Amino acid sequence: MIGSNLLVRFRHGAAILAALCIGLWTGGAGVAGTNEVVFLQLLEGQWAGQGRAATTQGEIAVLCDVQGELHSAARISLNANCRTPNQSGRIGMSLYFSDMTQQFHGELSSPLNYISGGLNGRLSRGDLFLRLSADDGSEGRLLLVAQGTNQVRLLVTTIVNGANITVFDLPLARTG
Repeated sequence: MIGSNLLVRFRHGAAILAALCIGLWTGGAGVAGTNEVVFLQLLEGQWAGQGRAATTQGEIAVLCDVQGELHSAARISLNANCRTPNQSGRIGMSLYFSDMTQQFHGELSSPLNYISGGLNGRLSRGDLFLRLSADDGSEGRLLLVAQGTNQVRLLVTTIVNGANITVFDLPLARTG
């Protein structure tokens, strides 16, 4: 009796451990909350927009075509081909929602204005607020504001000498 009771407890513990290992291996991105799923689904598809970007030459106009590809209910990648009057570049962002931390996590890479780093943050009132920890040690913020189902605005800011500097401001409209 004691042996079979111990075996049941061992199996139950092994099942919990297996679920925990799977959750850690997938980054906790197996199932997301309803609002987070809806937000990520909103970002899927083709987008285009014209905005402004800060570069080493100053602020310039930028035109971007963006493709949002949903990999699961809780994971998306966004790839943008952006053009300015004198250069072009690719901006990549990957995001996933973790049920374990109840936060979004991801990475941003933007050779256009030399920003890359890790992202983490939360959905608040329909907008996604992310903290950017840049590879160069600086900190910034990335904001994705949903403006209906066919428009979204990407805003990236950083702090320089205590002042908020807009690095990237790009209103986008769905094209497909």
